[in-house]
Amino acid sequence: MLTDQLRYFVAAARSEHMARAAEQLDLSQPALSRSIQKLEEELGLPLFDRVGRGVRLNEAGKILLRRVDRASAEFEDAMRELKDFGATKSVSVGYLSTFGVRLIPELVKGFSALEPNLQFNLFEGPSPLLMKQLLNGEVDLCVSTEPDVAGLEWQPLIKEELFAIVPMDHRLASRKSIELIELANEPFVALRAGHGLRLVLDELCQRAGFTPKINLEGYEVSSLRGLVVAGFGVTLAPKRSVSAATYVDLPISMPECFRVVGVSWRKERWLSPKALAFRDYLVKKLPAMNLSSDKGVAPAEANGFSKLGAHVRTLSRSSR
Repeated sequence: MLTDQLRYFVAAARSEHMARAAEQLDLSQPALSRSIQKLEEELGLPLFDRVGRGVRLNEAGKILLRRVDRASAEFEDAMRELKDFGATKSVSVGYLSTFGVRLIPELVKGFSALEPNLQFNLFEGPSPLLMKQLLNGEVDLCVSTEPDVAGLEWQPLIKEELFAIVPMDHRLASRKSIELIELANEPFVALRAGHGLRLVLDELCQRAGFTPKINLEGYEVSSLRGLVVAGFGVTLAPKRSVSAATYVDLPISMPECFRVVGVSWRKERWLSPKALAFRDYLVKKLPAMNLSSDKGVAPAEANGFSKLGAHVRTLSRSSR
């Protein structure tokens, strides 16, 4: 987009005739001449040679015209690129691994029915990595617990109940529910410090009146369940997928144990219309979902993406 002064110069330079240029611009010839004269004064040298009643572009004028044409072409390319970017057909979403079995596949499937040509790039990993990706612009949105990171916006959407995960032969395994304080003397297995679920675990135990004795730490909730089964301790985690025959999910009656799940995005980052539309879809649909339901999850499925088609690309922490 050229300024009027440069636009007038280009018209005069191309026609090398002030009257014709003024007519093309729907401008009076004296007004065009004054604009060219002012530009020459600002540059400190003439752009045209006066030949009789006409004008001819001189070497300085040719240099300026070449640069203006280049700048104009760059601007037009930028406008086309931004137009294409605004109409982008892909959305990048990060999420905690516990959401990859049913939650994210159902949300992606539902939105894909509304936008069948949309490409999803899905990134699964622990919360510190997801927040880093969000800040770096690698993902547009992130479905997670509240980030403890500056520069991000977060909208809470739903509470997810947390259960005490104990092995089948544990002294409390046959109970219908327990109080969290009953685990005060138990060894715990937990995610590493800084992970969202670890922050929730520490806070809930403090609220119950004790500090958890962390025996082993891991990166993924699935590995914590394996450590529980192997006898290294107990943990708190959401109930997910089908029930296992090797551990028990015990409801906790006191205190109320849950984590808040929401959607986050970078404050200053421009979001494409498709990303904004998916964010609105999450805000509408996620609060109505039952995060603890086993409905529709087949035991043999490693994740819930096998039937979503080629428009879904998934990347885990280890694949990047």
